[in-house]
Amino acid sequence: MNPLSEFLPVMIVVPGQTFPMGTPARETSELARRYGGTRESYHEETPQHDVTLPAFAIAQTPVSTTLYAFAVTAGVVPPPPIWRGPIPPPMMTDLPVTDINWHEAQAFCVWLNRQNDLAVRFIDASGQPLPSPSLQFRLPTEAEWEHAARGTDGRRFPWGDEFYPHLANTRESGRAAPNPPGAYPDGRSPYGIEDMAGNVWEWTASLDLPYPYRPDDGREDLRAPGRRILRGGCYANPQGYARCACRFRLQPTMRNQFLGMRLAMSIA
Repeated sequence: MNPLSEFLPVMIVVPGQTFPMGTPARETSELARRYGGTRESYHEETPQHDVTLPAFAIAQTPVSTTLYAFAVTAGVVPPPPIWRGPIPPPMMTDLPVTDINWHEAQAFCVWLNRQNDLAVRFIDASGQPLPSPSLQFRLPTEAEWEHAARGTDGRRFPWGDEFYPHLANTRESGRAAPNPPGAYPDGRSPYGIEDMAGNVWEWTASLDLPYPYRPDDGREDLRAPGRRILRGGCYANPQGYARCACRFRLQPTMRNQFLGMRLAMSIA
């Protein structure tokens, strides 16, 4: 077995089904009152619309600094500037990797898929083991990310419609730094996925294009230029950014200490 396997996250299989993506236009004024900005600030999340996805797998936790360091050692990606050197500081090894751009996240996935004899644990939402499919890691699409975070009932946060600071690592929690896996077990999504609200922003594969979401309209073209969508909010942002429907976009060359990644893969 490849020694990388020890540091690979558990992959949770999300069943193929239809879910409500985005925010109803009638809620934008209320969101502006509660979280700030104007109703136009939330227009990018509208209209809410049904999206049907096939089954896919997504990592229970973000990519760790330790796992990412293997790719740095292999010369595939540069060390994140926040490391201040070629290896991560000891206090970061259990935390999500940050300070990476979209291109580096993509390169990491390509490199990981070239590794032999990887052993990955797959489970369903109840924790029951599932057989391992062919391993082809990638970034999740924006739609996959949102489905994994909110399930099929359109909830505002992974656990429900009301925010509670003890369930997520946002500005309100006062942690002021990324958290290791398992820090917020009661804040898991309906599928058992951790840290979908707060902690670190997560790159998705998707281009920044308006709704409704259509996977065949060019937004999932990995070669196309343009800003890419991030999801989830982070420890430095207030709770409004941690909503399941919140969309954030940056140029794919952008990096900072708030940006990380999570693995996904298709299920044949």
